[in-house]
Amino acid sequence: MPQKIHHVHRKPTAAESYICLILVGVLIFTSMLLGAPIQFGILLACAAAFLMALRLGFTWEEMELAICERIGRLSSTMLIMWLIGMLLGAMLYSGLLPMLVYYGFELIDPRYLYLGAFLACTIMSTMTGSSWSAAGTAGVVCMALAHGHGVDMGIMGGAVVAGSVFGDKISPMSETTNLAPACAGTDLWSHIRSQLWTTIPAWVMGAALFLVLGLDLGTGAGELPETAVVIMEQLDALFAWSPLLLLPIVVLLGLALLKKPVVPTMLISSLLCVFLGWWIQGFDISIGFNAVITGFTADSIVPAGFALDDTVAYILNRGGMTSMVSIILICFCGFSMTTILTHSGFLEKAIEPLVRNLNTRWKTMLTAELATLLVLSIGGISYVSSVFVGEAWQKPFLKNRMGRPCLSRTLEDVGTCCSSVIPWCSSAVFFSATLGVPIWGEGGFAPYAVFPYVCPLIAFLLAWTGIGISRLSDEEASEALEELEREENEAFVEDPAS
Repeated sequence: MPQKIHHVHRKPTAAESYICLILVGVLIFTSMLLGAPIQFGILLACAAAFLMALRLGFTWEEMELAICERIGRLSSTMLIMWLIGMLLGAMLYSGLLPMLVYYGFELIDPRYLYLGAFLACTIMSTMTGSSWSAAGTAGVVCMALAHGHGVDMGIMGGAVVAGSVFGDKISPMSETTNLAPACAGTDLWSHIRSQLWTTIPAWVMGAALFLVLGLDLGTGAGELPETAVVIMEQLDALFAWSPLLLLPIVVLLGLALLKKPVVPTMLISSLLCVFLGWWIQGFDISIGFNAVITGFTADSIVPAGFALDDTVAYILNRGGMTSMVSIILICFCGFSMTTILTHSGFLEKAIEPLVRNLNTRWKTMLTAELATLLVLSIGGISYVSSVFVGEAWQKPFLKNRMGRPCLSRTLEDVGTCCSSVIPWCSSAVFFSATLGVPIWGEGGFAPYAVFPYVCPLIAFLLAWTGIGISRLSDEEASEALEELEREENEAFVEDPAS
């Protein structure tokens, strides 16, 4: 085991902290403008942040140890990423996702495509506790339906992301839903009840938006477009349909409801898909093995002389564990950069002015939201912002008689929601890669994601009006502050034996 290394350091000045953060932002944005992969920009930012940390007396050995410790905490998330790629490839091999696409064209009125996608991903994400699982299964089917109907892929992507974020934000099985209350010092169910104040109104607004946008499609009554007909004909020719193909979904949701761990649940469902693909479809088992690792390819099952339509190829050629490599690299790079910034004290010093003179509820809420957005934008993952802001803003919330569930809710109103639309955040990159649509720009899903814009706004309005803030009495606030200060003081008591 590596030993902790101790050196003499000094704390960064405010000027050094601001220069460091500005330099990090400029490097990332400039590299993106020049067309470089986001990972390259983050690595440049890592190098710049480390050179600044050298001025404070830090060594590479110290930073390396801190980075390894932080990335170790990310291992469960990376396992889930690998398994999502595996499950997607296996579901395509088994014929499950093609079957859902086929019957989706037959059964769903095109006017309700956007709303249907929003509802389907809401249910899937709430059941599994994972926005990525919802987008990688139900979301992929919805995107295929949108492609066949020729509707706006950006709006459909927004509906998928919005529905997926809902469950990730509010499900008791979600990692972020469990992390936020732990960081703010409250319990899970108080946190979920507090979230209802912002999440339910945002969900209702999203449902209304996607209903209205869908009704405006102007599709012909009862007639499928030619693209959809071609997709159905080719999928029907390539795959056999059976109710048994739904078994992996039943297993996935059943184990989720029983609160079984996500990784083994997805692994079991993936292996069941491979078995069904071999048994029901009659495909060579080696094709299934390749599908879960490198992704499913339509050419591996297409008979000789079969003219595969480009749209069908777009639907089928995806998945596999290796499809997650780019996203996992972003997580590695982003966590490394954040570790350098936090371990050397740059981030803490930079937001220090935000916590001064917070004598009203609306100021406290606004600065907490801005700080969460700042840390999220720098780190690229909501876990870091939850840990940092959850600790730094406890006192301001308590002083303004706002309960800890209100703080934990804020961490998700900004962190969980906004991570889906910031281009270099792992969640946004995952959604873009999985759904096949850009985040921003022409055809981007971000303008329609709903939650990143509505939840923070509602949270601010609630703080301003004093509604839904888990209000504390003067006595409760004083007791909580005394307890917090006592815990802080205990951390600095010297060990008598030292």
